[in-house]
Amino acid sequence: MKIQKLLVVIFLLGSELVGAQDARFSQIGSAPISLNPALTGRFDGRARLIGLYSIMETRKAQNNHQNISIDFKLGKFRSFGDEQTAASPADNKKVVKEAKDEVGTIRKLTGYWGVGLNYYHYGKDNAPLRASYYSASIARHFYSQRNKYFGIGAQVTYAEGDLDSRRNNPSGPLNYDKEIAGGQFRYPRTGPGSNPTDVLISKKNYVDYNLGVYYGMVTEAVGFELGGAMYHLFYPKNDILNKDDETKLRHRVTAYSVLRIKLNQKWGLIQKNIYWQEGLYYRSRSFNDSLNIVAFWAGVELIKTNPRSSFNVNFGLYTRSFRTVMPYLNVNLGKFANLRYSYEFPLNTAKFTAYTAKRHEAALIFYYKRNTAPGVRFYKKTNFW
Repeated sequence: MKIQKLLVVIFLLGSELVGAQDARFSQIGSAPISLNPALTGRFDGRARLIGLYSIMETRKAQNNHQNISIDFKLGKFRSFGDEQTAASPADNKKVVKEAKDEVGTIRKLTGYWGVGLNYYHYGKDNAPLRASYYSASIARHFYSQRNKYFGIGAQVTYAEGDLDSRRNNPSGPLNYDKEIAGGQFRYPRTGPGSNPTDVLISKKNYVDYNLGVYYGMVTEAVGFELGGAMYHLFYPKNDILNKDDETKLRHRVTAYSVLRIKLNQKWGLIQKNIYWQEGLYYRSRSFNDSLNIVAFWAGVELIKTNPRSSFNVNFGLYTRSFRTVMPYLNVNLGKFANLRYSYEFPLNTAKFTAYTAKRHEAALIFYYKRNTAPGVRFYKKTNFW
């Protein structure tokens, strides 16, 4: 138990990297395809549909974000949940051994394919800047041994942005705040056209390419997973006004770690760290600003490992760069659905002026042919998304 507690401390201390403003969801783990293309198909079941909605508010503006994704598994995959070890016939008489469940020289351990679609949109009716992103992903998941697994994924995204300052009151302040805007379309508020009374109208689109990987290992006592992704591989231009020839959206880098620890026979602990850096090394001399947006999520979740019913409530607590707090509820509705709610609020807006946003978020996840509820056989599972 001392070693397990030490692991939690190490993961949390490693999370204090850098902090600045960020516009992403509080529940970024509820949009896994946006976090890492390799997570396409990483769930228990045949298909998964996720809807995530966020209401964001700062002192200067309000904004809404929506993310919808659907992904499927193709070919053979584990017939008994998302466990990393094969189930015995006593557990499920319908279990059929598949290639990745077997060990020996007869057949090598393999894996399965995952494919998915993702739609992300931000911008209220009166927001001057709106944007939509349409993504298609494919991932290959491997099982190198009974308790080790890894995967790689690729994604292509079509992005379109729409700027029209007339949606606001031209004589008043814009309903725009970089902290709760999407970030991937650069809308500078300094330089040419930055006067709030100027009428700005422009549209922009680009195609983006992204890659991601992950690796994990699980035992009954401890399980962990590490993953990372790189976006904007070919530096698409993203200046919504098309006025800066230097403007290119530099690489976005994301990384995460998941640590699962056995506490006792009733409760299990999941500790997650998620790092997100948007527009890495981007600079513009013309507008004298930057799109280098960085944030880090860290937190823990407690999961009932032997729930009395398939309808149960779990809970957690997260923070963004240790400058906000996010209480988190995770309601399991049997095998077919999962409801998640969080509320993020800043700790000290006077000191950390970039963190003033308050976020209400709800995610609803539907599963098709899911094998087990999250808490059932908890210490044998590999998927915690």
